Amino acid sequence: MNLFQSNYVNVNDVNLHYVTKGEGELMLFLHGFPYFWYNWHHQLEEFSKDYRVVAVDMRGYNLSDKPEDVSAYKMPILMEDVRQLIEAFGEKTCTLVAHDWGGAIAWAFAYTYPEYVKRLIMFDAPHPYTFRRELSENPAQRQASSYMEKFQQPDSHDYFLANDCEKLKQLLIAPGLEKGYLSNEDAEKYMKAWQQPKALKSMLHYYRAAGFYPFEESVKKPLNLPHTMFESPTLILWGNADSAFENSNLDGIEEYVRDVTIHRFDGVGHAPQHEKPKEVNRLIREFLTKTS
Repeated sequence: MNLFQSNYVNVNDVNLHYVTKGEGELMLFLHGFPYFWYNWHHQLEEFSKDYRVVAVDMRGYNLSDKPEDVSAYKMPILMEDVRQLIEAFGEKTCTLVAHDWGGAIAWAFAYTYPEYVKRLIMFDAPHPYTFRRELSENPAQRQASSYMEKFQQPDSHDYFLANDCEKLKQLLIAPGLEKGYLSNEDAEKYMKAWQQPKALKSMLHYYRAAGFYPFEESVKKPLNLPHTMFESPTLILWGNADSAFENSNLDGIEEYVRDVTIHRFDGVGHAPQHEKPKEVNRLIREFLTKTS
């Protein structure tokens, strides 16, 4: 891990922390909640062999700037972060790898700026069109997403900071330690990231800015994406035991993604890149080879 270069880049009026390693085509990694760049360390080690890998702390997370206004976390601003990141590294296109909230941003980005995305690799982030459908039609998805009501409350960060981040430890660390895919050292890194000043408040601004709940209102809002079909090769790696997203989110995705490969991990939860890193890396490698 000491071989990663840690630095900052100023984009879109914020300083974003990132780590990087390797040379070649840009491979940009976007994490979700409640992670930070370290979420990708298994993939960074593997693909830095032949790519320039960059994993960023999204705005509001860990060592990156944490704007105070909820409006600073609206989707057009988050997409502009990504666009300027790619250009800041001297590139016009990249392989974009994303998970959870990072995946939500990556989907929107791909349909807004498709020319920047040579390949798309997605982990447990529902497609915006199918997720809208599932929230509208599937009671099980509305129940699975009901946590968003709590997350978008103005004081929800106090709830997660209480008792030394006990709720977040139950959400992410305890299952990882129990199953063996997280170490005590990993747990300490996450705790340190969560307890950065103002971090949890900013992390939850993503939910507040999106305002998903109540779902009856959010599904009526127009998506405002310029395209309905994404043309570049896309790999979706999906944990079938993800408690946040129904597997039906994958149904009909071919209507919106021209060239899509889907791999489902049975018995795996929300973060396959944590639980099955060797298999994930093998599948990504096969995908990259096939689409190079």
